[in-house]
Amino acid sequence: MEKTQVGPFQILKKLGTSNRHRVYHARQTEQNREVALKFINIPPTVPRSKALDKIEREVNALRQLDHPNLIKVFGAGVDDEQVFFATELVDGESLTALLARRGRLSIDLVIDFGTQISSLLQYLHQKDLVHSKLTPDKILVTADNQIKVADLRLNRARRRRWDAVQRRELEIAAYMAPEQFTEGATAKSDLYSLGVMLYEMLTGRLPYSPDTMGRLNRKKMKGEIPSVTKDVLGCPVWLDKLVSQLLDPNARKRPNSSKAVWMTFQEIRNAEAGRKAAVEQVSGTFNPLNAGVDKSEARLLLGKESENPGIDVPFYQRVPFLVTGLVSIFAMLAFLLVPADERDTVEAAQTMIASEEPSDWTEARERLKPIMTGQGELAERAEALFFESRQKTLVHHAELELDHGLQSRAARDYIAAAQLRKEGDTLEALQAFANLVSVCDPGGQERHVHFAAKSALDEVTSEITLPDPPEKLLAFIEQLDSAQSSGDLIAARRLLEEIRRRHQGKLAYAPVLSSARSMLFSIARKEKGSLDLEAISRDVESDMAN
Repeated sequence: MEKTQVGPFQILKKLGTSNRHRVYHARQTEQNREVALKFINIPPTVPRSKALDKIEREVNALRQLDHPNLIKVFGAGVDDEQVFFATELVDGESLTALLARRGRLSIDLVIDFGTQISSLLQYLHQKDLVHSKLTPDKILVTADNQIKVADLRLNRARRRRWDAVQRRELEIAAYMAPEQFTEGATAKSDLYSLGVMLYEMLTGRLPYSPDTMGRLNRKKMKGEIPSVTKDVLGCPVWLDKLVSQLLDPNARKRPNSSKAVWMTFQEIRNAEAGRKAAVEQVSGTFNPLNAGVDKSEARLLLGKESENPGIDVPFYQRVPFLVTGLVSIFAMLAFLLVPADERDTVEAAQTMIASEEPSDWTEARERLKPIMTGQGELAERAEALFFESRQKTLVHHAELELDHGLQSRAARDYIAAAQLRKEGDTLEALQAFANLVSVCDPGGQERHVHFAAKSALDEVTSEITLPDPPEKLLAFIEQLDSAQSSGDLIAARRLLEEIRRRHQGKLAYAPVLSSARSMLFSIARKEKGSLDLEAISRDVESDMAN
């Protein structure tokens, strides 16, 4: 018999189950609040204490998020070997169930849902968060058509989570952007997922049918970008264009931001009735293929009189108004979705990178990518700014212990080193940062990791607790002679330089400084002359003189 009480929660009934989790309707007795409890097993391959620490940090961050289209997280706990999350209880059905029942949705409803989802994405992306697994299963729809998005997680490192689940089921992969298969998720990946769902809501099917994982990704990368109007003749041109842009395999060709997508939906929703009618008349309900069936629309478009002269044509159906409305819509789309002049773009990106908003850094990178492929001074400047933005994002992710969307093992190693530093393991952190400085090319694709690690190395060196008595410090220096790898040599050199800095001019530490000098020469030989031996000699002699 299943439990009826878990901590402060009274279990009322089961809502659903799968091979990975169980969901219950429960009541939080003290607050008298109805909640949903989702239970997840801690895999045996994940250390329990490590998993619980990460879950606690994750939930603390999630509790701070507040958006009308995001399911609210109240807290988490542990019951036996299972973790449970307490979240807002939503009375509704999943978008998957809605599509299964209705096949496809009306244009107005798709616009409404698209507006709500893009509003949430704008909120998340402004906080430098991504959902990364946005599918109809993660979206609940209430009786009054309000969207509620579930399963936002903050610790998705590429395809790895705290619970070590690495499977990418085809059902999820169908909604993933091509770059997620190789590089990890970004804000642009969420936009791609939105495009897939819009296409499915409009047509009743996926743009690319699931096959094997490899073939599915090749279809996305190499296949023709699907058009909604091939299946839905009444789809407005602007909506078809937006969906096609969202489904572009090249992330930089997608809309510049979730804000641009939301503004597009918002503009249409808030347009005056006449303008809406204009869009529907010109780009929606009229189509040359059905002109023979309903000739009145063809006559209206061509400016001919109505067959019934007694019926006055409304002003918003007349040709001048229709043309003006359509031009306004496409001008708005061009403004929102087309990038500015390259030099202006670089200037704008520099301003965004200087801001304190992580979402600005992300958007700056997307704007800079196409310019970096060119030649000349502007391309070089764009490249330098691009990696400056990546470095700021990396440091920010390390501060929050968030590594979703990162593209390399080196970036994850940097975050792990930063965590060691936070936990007080400064010597291990120093060695980890030194290793990254060694292995990451300062002029290559990991230069942002190199320079972030180099800066952290300078900071953590001053935080190292070194033995104080000269005799213990001498023994510590002797241990550094075992350094062989490039990273260990860098770490040893930094420690020796720090010892010299702290004890220069102190007569009692003369043997220590002499030993440090000898060890620096030894390291220089191991590094094959990368250090200036004469400079070392002069510096140490100066230390002794002082």
